[in-house]
Amino acid sequence: MLDAAQAVVLEGGASRLTLDAVARRAGVSKGGLMYNFPTKDALLKAMLERLVEHNRQAHADLCASLPDRPGRSLRAYVMNSVRALDLDDRVSGALLAVLNSNPGLLGPAAEYFNGRYAKLAADVPFERAALVYLATEGLWAQELFQLSPFTPRQRAQIVRMLARMAEDGLGAVKETVKRRKAKAGR
Repeated sequence: MLDAAQAVVLEGGASRLTLDAVARRAGVSKGGLMYNFPTKDALLKAMLERLVEHNRQAHADLCASLPDRPGRSLRAYVMNSVRALDLDDRVSGALLAVLNSNPGLLGPAAEYFNGRYAKLAADVPFERAALVYLATEGLWAQELFQLSPFTPRQRAQIVRMLARMAEDGLGAVKETVKRRKAKAGR
């Protein structure tokens, strides 16, 4: 049923998300759908919880694949956030308008984001964690809404710098600037 709800949102936008449309898409009766999701808000909440859980699991998988050192969680967050946009990202983008009109539904998302940031920043200086986090979120949002001014090459440079900053700190930025100045002086 959640797959059907996602399909409805992706095909027609969040404004087309109705219990009738989801029931039709899922091939169940409206009563069957309402047994599991008695209201549209309950369905939206379940969709949001699913997105959060997918994101949480993707971060955990990436984190487990990286060496255990300071900044590992932050680097995994960067890698997870800058990957190619996927189904979850497109659904998130489509749901933003609906969720914004009903702040009560944003509670679980707010809890997740607040808790996630605390974990990402646990072993990294505040300034570094905040800068990497905000830059990564901005890059993701610009790409989601197809507003990014960066070429693929520039984007790749930004991603590499954010990943280095996650583990190495601001020294990575200074080193990048130094290398560029040296190249320009050739």
